Parts: sequence; C-alpha cells; structure tokens
Amino acid sequence: MIMNQWLYQLLIKLNTPVRNLVNATGNFRSLSRFYASNYDKIKVDANIYLYETRDGQNLSDSPLAFLKVLVKRDGLQHYVVFDEAYLEDVELSLELQGIEFGDDSNVHLVERNSFEYIKLMLSAKVLLNNSTFQSFFLKKPEQIYMNTWHGTPLKTMGYAMPEGDFNSWNVMRNFLMTDYLISPNEHTTKIFTDDYKLCDAYTGEILQFGYPRNDVFFEAPDAKLLDFLTQQYNLDSHKQNLLYAPTWTDNLLNMAAYEIDAMYMKDYELLESKLGKQYNILFKVHPFVYAKLKEADSLETFVVRDGIDPSSILALTDLLITDFSSIFFDFLNTDKPVVFFNEDPSEYEDNRGAYIDINNIPGPFYSDMHDVIDYISAGDFSVYADVYQSFKNKFVTFDGPKRAEQILDYVAKKTEAQANQVVKVKSDKPSVLIYTGGLQKNGISEALINLVNNIDQTKYDLSLLVADQRYNAAFYQNYKRLKAGYRLFVVFGESSYGWRSLLTKEISEKHGYIGILRRLYPKHSAQINAQRLTADVHFDIAIDFDSYVMDNGQWISAVNADKTYNVLHNDMWLEANKLVNGKLKNPKTKQYVPFWNLFDTSLSVSEATMEINKRKLKKYINGSGVLTNFIDYQTILNKVQEDVSYSQYDVTTRLDEVDMTNSAQLTSATFGVVDEAKRSASIVSADATRAAKVFITNSRLSPEKNIDNLILAFVKLHAKYPDVKLQIFGSDVGNYAPVLYQLVVENAATDYITFHGYANNSFPAIKQADVFLLPSHTEGQSIALMEAMVLGKDIMASNILANIELLDGGDYGLLTEGNDVDALLASLEIMAAGRYQRLKTFDPIEHNKIAFQQFEDLFN
Repeated sequence: MIMNQWLYQLLIKLNTPVRNLVNATGNFRSLSRFYASNYDKIKVDANIYLYETRDGQNLSDSPLAFLKVLVKRDGLQHYVVFDEAYLEDVELSLELQGIEFGDDSNVHLVERNSFEYIKLMLSAKVLLNNSTFQSFFLKKPEQIYMNTWHGTPLKTMGYAMPEGDFNSWNVMRNFLMTDYLISPNEHTTKIFTDDYKLCDAYTGEILQFGYPRNDVFFEAPDAKLLDFLTQQYNLDSHKQNLLYAPTWTDNLLNMAAYEIDAMYMKDYELLESKLGKQYNILFKVHPFVYAKLKEADSLETFVVRDGIDPSSILALTDLLITDFSSIFFDFLNTDKPVVFFNEDPSEYEDNRGAYIDINNIPGPFYSDMHDVIDYISAGDFSVYADVYQSFKNKFVTFDGPKRAEQILDYVAKKTEAQANQVVKVKSDKPSVLIYTGGLQKNGISEALINLVNNIDQTKYDLSLLVADQRYNAAFYQNYKRLKAGYRLFVVFGESSYGWRSLLTKEISEKHGYIGILRRLYPKHSAQINAQRLTADVHFDIAIDFDSYVMDNGQWISAVNADKTYNVLHNDMWLEANKLVNGKLKNPKTKQYVPFWNLFDTSLSVSEATMEINKRKLKKYINGSGVLTNFIDYQTILNKVQEDVSYSQYDVTTRLDEVDMTNSAQLTSATFGVVDEAKRSASIVSADATRAAKVFITNSRLSPEKNIDNLILAFVKLHAKYPDVKLQIFGSDVGNYAPVLYQLVVENAATDYITFHGYANNSFPAIKQADVFLLPSHTEGQSIALMEAMVLGKDIMASNILANIELLDGGDYGLLTEGNDVDALLASLEIMAAGRYQRLKTFDPIEHNKIAFQQFEDLFN
C-alpha cells in the first residue's frame, strides 16, 4: 500500500519507530527486509538450483563444473546469478560451454540483488557459491548449501590475516552454514578448520574429493574455447600459450583504470617483443582488477574476458607467469612450468603474509620482468622438477577426472566416500557464546576480559558476539586484551526483520514497560536475526554479559542455545531507575528490564547482589543464579612491577557549572549487617608504624561511587592528620567529576586531594598507597576492590551488601558503619591513627576456583 506524501511525512514527524523504519529502507536494506519478510512464506522447491560465482561477475570455477553435470539431469531448473554490469561475461561463459539458457531452457539468468534473486535464494533447494552470500542470508534447514571456495590459499586467510577476526566474519558465517564445503587438499582444509574457526562447531562435511573445476585438466582440450581465443586474440596455432595471471593488491585497486591498463600494456609489449615468436601472450587478471579494466583497450588485445573460466584457459596454457595467485596450484595438474613474478613481494609479506615461503615454491621468483624473460628464453625448467613434484603431491593429489560428478553422487548418497575424502570437525566440547558489550573503561569490561581469559579453550568451545567498534579507542584497547582462540561473530545490521516486525520491534522496545506493547516484540524475527548473526551454530549456553543495553544483548536470548543467561552487575533496579538532574542516568537499561524474562536465568555477580535482584526484579526475571567475577591476579602482580608515571589534573581549570546535590540523594545505599566481632578484632591499639598517610581510590567518577562524601570526610581527616593525602583515579561519567573538583577547590584541598583520571595501569600507585578506599553506595562485585585485595592492601569499604560479602564480613578489610561523611570519617581516622590490622590475606586462586565452578555449573 502506497502512502500519500503528506501522510508519509506526518508519520515520520510523529513517530520515532516509523522514522527509524523509513531510515532502514535503503536499496540494500529493502532487499534485506524483503528477504526477512518472505523467509517463512516462500517454500523450498526441490527442483531449483541456484549458482553464484564472484558476486555474479561471471559463471566459472567449480559451480560451473557442477552445472555442466547437473544440466544433463532431467527435472531440474537452474538459475545463474549475474551482476548487471557483467551480464555479457556470464552469457559468454554459458555460450562457451554450449549451455542453452532462457525461457525455453532449464537454465535461466537472474540478476543479483533483484527481488527475483531474493525469491530464488529462499526457494532453491541447492545453493552453490564459490565465495559468499550476503550478510542477510540465512540458510533454511531444508536447503542444501554447497560452497566450493575459489582456490588453495597461498596468502594468509581468515584469522591469520591482520584484523581477520572482524573482516572474515561473513566468510566464516557462510562456511559454518554450509552442508558441504569443498576442499582441494589437506592444506586448505586446515585453513578452513583453524583460520576460519570451523573446528568444534561446524556440523557439515568438508569434502576432499579434489576441485571440480580441475576436471578440465583430465578432459580433451576445449576446442570451442580454443577457437574463441584464436579468433578474439589472434592466436597462432603454431605457438605455445603463455598466460600471465597476476592477482590483486590493495595498491592495484587504488590505481585508476588507465594506470593499470598502461602498466599491463607495458608488460605485454615487453613479453611480446621478447617471447612473441615462441608464445601467444595472454593475460588473465583477478576479477577485482577486471572490474576496473572493463573499458580498457587491453581487453581487446591481450586481457582475456572474465567470462572465460580460469581452469579452462589454464588447461590450454603451456607456461604460466603469476605472483601470489592460487591458480598456480591448479596448474600443477598440467606438469607444465610456472614462473613467479612480483615487483614488490614485500607488499604481501609485510601486509598480508603467506602460508608458504616464496623461496620454496615450484618455480623461480623474480621481481624484474627482464629476469623472467631471460629464464623462459633459456628454456631449462628442470631445475625445479623436485619441488614441483613435491607440491603436486601435497596440493593436487585429490584432483582427477569427473570430480564434480563424484561429489554430486556422494551428496545424493549414491556412492560412499573413500578414506580421507570426508572431514568432520564437530566436537563434543561444551560450547558457549558471550556477548561482550561495549568494552569501555569500566569494571564490567574488566570482568568480561577476566572471564574470557580464564576459560580453558582446550576444554570449551568459545565464541564471542561483538559489535564492531574498532574506531573506539577504549573498545579496541580492551578487545585486544582478550586471549586469542575464540570464534568471533560480528553484529552486522539488523536485516532479519520484515517491515512489520521492524516496526513492532521499535515500538515494543521503546515502550516495553507497558505490557500490551511489550507483547508486540517479534520473538521469531529476533530468533532469525540471532541465527543469522551466529550462522545458526548451536551453543550449550549463551550469555549476555552486558545487560545494560538491549541493542545487541537481546540476540543472546534468541540464539540457538540450550540455556540463555544475562549477567546483572549491580542492584539493577536501582541502576535502571537512577536519576541525575531529574533524568534517568541509564534510560536504555530501564527499557531493557522488561525483556530480561526472555533469558532463562539472570546471573548476579554475588550472592548478596542476587538476593537484591531477586527481590526487586521478580516481575521481570525467570530464574536467578550467581556468576562471580574472575580476577586476573597474575597480570596484576606483573603490572605492579612496571615503572609508571601518572599525570595530575589541575582541577582549577576543569571547573564547570554543576549541580552540587549530594550523591546520597541520587542513589540509596544497599547496606548490610557488619560482623561486629570481626570489625572489633581488626581495630587494635594505635601504632605509628601502621599509621596510614596515602589513601587511594580507583573507580569511575559517578554518583553511586560516593566520592563527594569521601572528599568531605577527607577534608575533616586532614584537619586532624595534616600529613594524609588522597589520590583519586578514574574517568568522569556523566559530567559528575566537576562536582568533585568543585568540592576540592571550595575546601582548599588541592594540595592533598589529587585527581589522576583513568590510568591503564594504576596498580603501582595502589601498591605504593597505604589504604585502598571504596566508599560506594552500591556495587555488584567490585573488580577494583578485588585488585586491591590481590595486592595485599589495607582496605576501607562501605558496608553495603556486596562489599560485606567480598570482604568476607570484614576479614579482608575494614567495613564502615554507614556511608555519610561522619561514618566515613570514623573509619578513616582508624586507618590514619594506625589502629587497623587486617585479619586475613586474600587467596585469588581459591576465589577463581569458586568462580570457575559457578561457570561450569551453568552447563548443568
């Protein structure tokens, strides 16, 4: 239904959800919405096969080899994907193979990114691709997805590449969804399993039958292709064929088309002048480069059309010149010589890397074309015979005649596989998916990092769900602290929502506190989107470790998992309803609370915090449990040894107009009962050797941390003990720090109360201080407090429930008797007078054992 323009504009102005819906309807997203809207409506047709190679740039490679076999079988309808700009190349490929296409045939062309294309993606029984389908694609359970990939990797791939964990997400996602992944050799299989993280999670089969595209090497020469080349490029039948097949580089793709054309023309003229009497000179460039050369003169002279199948032309080639293109592996089937040439090999070695040493390849490597010509002119290729044979034995022994037919027969279960032909890598490891949240500079990020780095990845299959925020310095810095080995799923778009479900999603999320609107939440669409993001991998457990923001954490509740959890890091009712200057401090948290019952269980970070959340959130959560924070004690002990200097703010230059309302009026403390026997035991007679002079606190500067009351108490302490100093570490949250700066200035305390901002390593400063302070109104389970405990510091902390639990009732630190200025001052004076003596020393190893047992219990 088409809206009138005035109604359209009115809805945009009046309704944010509608505005968001309209903003999400660009061309690509329109296709995504259409795909999602019809995901359950369009049924799979057992007779439809869909073929896509190189995003529709051509029809070649192993999908073409499969089509050549399948087109002869009755009752099937074959659809070949083309990009509009490359229609002629796709048609050429079919014509050269003698495959009829059109309305009167069983082979049809469909334009990529058309609505007809989307319908076929949803209705095809078998999908064949040598690259990847786009990010909105999610294979249906009843479909068969076969990915042939496009070569044996020489250059590093997947996670072995720089930033490969993020940049390879869609490739990995596609691989994980396949039923059959074609591998030409064990080298490629290992790259699939290791560098694309298929190991342990992949439920399909990796087929090591050899490459279907290489069937042409075991067939009679393609007379039709040879005739086309002869006519198009004036080949001389009395000469041998020399093919120069360079791959692409970032530098090459940044060049203008005329620059590439001129560069190749120069190489062609040199090769033609020196070797033209013996060889027909042809170039086969990478499809990425071909896209820039489509209108270049060289296409009419020596650069062969992209519609020509690379393997087919290799089968007609007598000598190959290439650089880092993987086609040289396929060419080994011919037993004909290969020469390697690249003017700047360091571009690959430094920026990309390679699996194989270029000094140990089946042919010479040159960086000057004149050297290439001299070698070829000499005509003695026998020097590399042994290396050549070794490469053949390693990389092409699975190749042979009729591999396409053999694979199709195996898939149809007409035949059984031989030894080593089928590789299965799904393991029985318990699997876990964790959404990381934004990984900003806070205790939640520290807890997440400690959890991930403590999971034994030899025992557990670990995956992370992450929004790509590499542009954000804090995120990127914390992300790089995660111990490698996990599988990374990247939040990319929200394409698995149709028009209606996107609208109901927006409304329900914004007004979820209203029951009838909360019920509009499209659970099924969320499930499809979560499965799309994670390739529908099955997990034993899935954890939203953030719980503050619904944006991406909600996918955890909808993934294919036996049990789903969200982690509550504090008194979350208080967090959700906290007001600052009359406004909600965490409005997105309040929106998320009504949806926490989407999770099977809500985990709090301590027993005390769990009891608070069970009481306050019983309307919104299902089960309750505890997942204690891990502590990375070894890193703390290592970093405390570092020589670190700290900056100090001149707070007089950071003053601002602020609301000086005391933080106690912004957030109420969750006090507990202090073990008075332990407190009394830790307060002893004054001893000057124990007298504390340097006090330190390290936390984000926000109202619930109660730093304002601490400052006022410290001013009074300084009046009595003029040698004491207070060091305040932590970043500002919500422009609250100026409140603290103002208090220090007003009380003329800048000489003994100092601010140092956020420090990547505050441990040396904590170690050198006498007492660590945590005067918070509320905590879930303080990572900063545990860090001070690891360092063996004397501690003074507020008597809130979480602190009482963590300090074991007062064994590991002095608990206050209240949280106002006077209560804090009373405990500060005990420390300054040398009257405090710690009762016990914290054992982080034992603490982590308890935490890990809680983690393991999540699987039960």
